[in-house]
Amino acid sequence: MSDSVRPGTNVMPTVPNSARIWNYAQGGQDNYQLDRDLADVMMGDFPEIKTAAMESRAFQERVADHVVREGGIRQLLDLGTGIPTGRGTHGMAQRAAPESRVVYVDNDPVVLNHASSLRSSPEGKIHYLQQDFRLVDKVLDDAAQTLNLDEPVALLVLSTLGHFPPAEAADLVERYTSRLASGSYLAVCDTIETPGVLRMQEHYRAADPEGAYLARTPDQIADCARGLTLLPPGLRPLPEILVPAGEDIPAGAADCVQWGFLAIKP
Repeated sequence: MSDSVRPGTNVMPTVPNSARIWNYAQGGQDNYQLDRDLADVMMGDFPEIKTAAMESRAFQERVADHVVREGGIRQLLDLGTGIPTGRGTHGMAQRAAPESRVVYVDNDPVVLNHASSLRSSPEGKIHYLQQDFRLVDKVLDDAAQTLNLDEPVALLVLSTLGHFPPAEAADLVERYTSRLASGSYLAVCDTIETPGVLRMQEHYRAADPEGAYLARTPDQIADCARGLTLLPPGLRPLPEILVPAGEDIPAGAADCVQWGFLAIKP
């Protein structure tokens, strides 16, 4: 596997990156050796990280499909998107409704290299913002060049809030949702605290003390839904949310360390 993530990029990171580690755990090739080395250590101590990464991506796909097909949403804002794939937010949304518009936000220049190759349906639009999404007003003002914020938007904040202390993360999400129209959706997921996750967290902290990914308690994840209405089944392990009609909850779903919810703004 080459350490040139995309031809022409000049980005050679000196610390691991959660988006690239997630990509490696999902079986992708868009990562560097230092990401793979840390991921291998983490998976050796906590092999469930691979399942967590796959469940997070599957939840993203289910959410994008659901809010478009069932919720009538035609515009989506994906914060901290990580390395996008063809079956990511835009792929699922535009498959359900080709006119859907999607804005991705991430501060990783490697993600930018990948996002620049994304192709929209002729009827829709994809835009990518390389931006720190803590700059809420800046992000929303830029996103408004593609999205109509007077109409409902689906906001996706998936497996990314662990880069912030829990209280700061909840405040940040509330600042976004306060500017969205009634009828907007919010999808959030993150890794809950377990002994294995906390060991994994320490490996990350040792490799990058300033960028360590912090696990949450379920209550801390639920706090991100302030002022919104949780949709059934509420805050649950990801395999239990948006289970396709006619299917049962998968065996072992309760053991998933990725928890989340889908909520709507009244």
